[in-house]
Amino acid sequence: MKFLASLALLASTVAASPMLYPRQSSNSTQSFYLKTSGASNDNHNNLYVYAYHTGAGFNDAVLTSDVGTASPAFLNGTHTQFDLGTSFPWGFKMGVQNNYAAWESVQINVGYGDDDFAIGTTGLEWSAQDGFGGWLVCDWYPTHPSSSTSTATKSPLFLPPAALST
Repeated sequence: MKFLASLALLASTVAASPMLYPRQSSNSTQSFYLKTSGASNDNHNNLYVYAYHTGAGFNDAVLTSDVGTASPAFLNGTHTQFDLGTSFPWGFKMGVQNNYAAWESVQINVGYGDDDFAIGTTGLEWSAQDGFGGWLVCDWYPTHPSSSTSTATKSPLFLPPAALST
């Protein structure tokens, strides 16, 4: 009887163990770089998005003029994700909650990120029910080197199709 109870316990333990498999790539587009254009301030045009590490699994989406520093992106269904050289998915997290600001930061964090992205006539498009106002580029951010530029949401700065460079 004890043998059967032990065998049942072993079988339930093995059955409950998670199985880990490498992530299958389901890119629905080839890789591209996000490049800014259309800003009234010319210094905010021709900048590329890259992930600036801020903590375990967290990155701020920042901008640089160096395409070699840029993080390659791709569409995974309707998720914009970035190839950061790991087996984990790294997705755009739009409008990370900030109760004390008129704008919210954009991050590239571990996971699929927000959905509803598409490449349309205006470039990389994202629809949000709460009213996405566009992009805001900040020339400063306390934790970033002065050569970096942060991204945020709520002011117009567009990523048109021509800016999606492969």
